[in-house]
Amino acid sequence: MSGRVKQSTSKSADKSANDTKDEAKDNDAERDKLYWKKMSHDQINTLLDLTVEQVQLQFEEILDFGNHRTCLKEAALLDYFVHGFWWAKEMNFTCQQISCIMAVLQLLLDNLSEKQIPFGDNLNEFAKFIARMRQSPPEVDPLFDVEQATSIADYLTFSLFQNYRLYEFLFTQPREELLLGKENPRSNGSCLTVFQRTIEVLRSTDLVAPLEEGMSTDVYLRYMAPVAVGEHEERSRQEEEPEEDVAGRTENQEKEQAEFEGYTVEDVKLVMEDLTKEMLGNLQAEFTEKLRIQETYSARLEQLKHNASK
Repeated sequence: MSGRVKQSTSKSADKSANDTKDEAKDNDAERDKLYWKKMSHDQINTLLDLTVEQVQLQFEEILDFGNHRTCLKEAALLDYFVHGFWWAKEMNFTCQQISCIMAVLQLLLDNLSEKQIPFGDNLNEFAKFIARMRQSPPEVDPLFDVEQATSIADYLTFSLFQNYRLYEFLFTQPREELLLGKENPRSNGSCLTVFQRTIEVLRSTDLVAPLEEGMSTDVYLRYMAPVAVGEHEERSRQEEEPEEDVAGRTENQEKEQAEFEGYTVEDVKLVMEDLTKEMLGNLQAEFTEKLRIQETYSARLEQLKHNASK
């Protein structure tokens, strides 16, 4: 009788142990669903020791974003994932926690891009994912505590949900496709289309002159100042003139300057006074004549009014 009891107890213990193992396996399998499938934990540990530039290069290869320099969509998504990873790194999360954060970033983005889920429904999906993160057996610590879950919610609020309309526009609105170009064959059999676009370059005359502190006046006038067509032709003509003509013109200019060297400032003032008096006298005579004509017309109009009143 005692042997039967011991055997029954042993079987119950084995069954309990097997149930515990099965439950642990189920918990591990359920937790594995929360991790990001595009990157293993070992890869995440490797990325934690790299700079942000090196992390971006790794994400370019993992996500196959080779056209992020010319494609707005790829550039935005690359920034979305790199920024999320770097934020999780600065929060000192473990590789398992970072993988889970990257998975929720992927989930919300897939809901937006593929399923086109509205803002409210996607927010509910995020809440469900956070609840799954917090679910765990009593003997196992949850993947995130309350404070960490709150920080994740805050991050996704200002990174994704606050810009939800922009991401919707990114995935739903078609962008212009350039059809000009030629196709270059690749080694793997595919074709790479090389696009070309003409960009209009502003003329120097359309630009605003630099500030005074930007460069010296001599440098600006010599190299940067816009040159009118007439001045440009004059400058070109001067450059093409023979040295004899240039020397002759210089000599004439020196003679003209020598002729004016005998005059003083007082002489110039006297000449300017005479010119001013002459100009003012002419203006006064012209004004007097116009005033006389105006008075004549006014007198005639008064006479016509007086005759009409009779």
